[in-house]
Amino acid sequence: MIAPHGPILAIDTAASDASLALEVDGRLIAEHRWHVESTVSRELLAAVDRVLAEAGVERSGLAALAVCAGPGGYNGLRAGIATAQGIALALDVPLAAVSRLEAEAASALAACEVARPIVAVHDTGRAGVAWAAYACPALGAPPEQLVAPAVTSVEECVARAPAGAVWCGELPPALAEARIAAGRRGDEDAPPPDRSRAAALLEVARKRDAYDDPAAADAIYLRPPPITKPTPR
Repeated sequence: MIAPHGPILAIDTAASDASLALEVDGRLIAEHRWHVESTVSRELLAAVDRVLAEAGVERSGLAALAVCAGPGGYNGLRAGIATAQGIALALDVPLAAVSRLEAEAASALAACEVARPIVAVHDTGRAGVAWAAYACPALGAPPEQLVAPAVTSVEECVARAPAGAVWCGELPPALAEARIAAGRRGDEDAPPPDRSRAAALLEVARKRDAYDDPAAADAIYLRPPPITKPTPR
């Protein structure tokens, strides 16, 4: 698909700290970050209208959208993807679904002064961590995958992660403890990113030329989503 030209909106609702970003022809023109206080579905459209108004862009003027496909919270991901799909389908514009872990890695790589492997992590609670490892790509390319995304224990993550890595994303205390226990040397944590995850989504979508049919976008599940049991009658 030909890369879209014009305003592109990115939606990130994978976590309670949500974000939006707007770019025009690769230049970031607006960002909005907020902590979800009630539900994403209740707050998201108002946030979209706010960031578009601040940038002076009409919703009808969007050329494409990008959305965080996960991993992350089930309800937040579904709300973000459904909203992005709805807008894209209504406007007949393409939609890019981008991995949260790859977006985290892209931000960490941008902050690295030397080429090092990146381990991007999402804390899944009792299940352990969702994670993947990436290498520094060629100039202008997206992150290069070294270890495929998976949900494992923190111990397995530490054992499989490349040596001398920069760690980014959600790093629970148990992971830090496992790294110390394994005697890993040369690892370090990435500094907090200076941009929103939504802005990183735009970078990855652009470099991967990931814009496609909005109907094809779906959440990334590294483990089966929870099944809601019917209410007893």
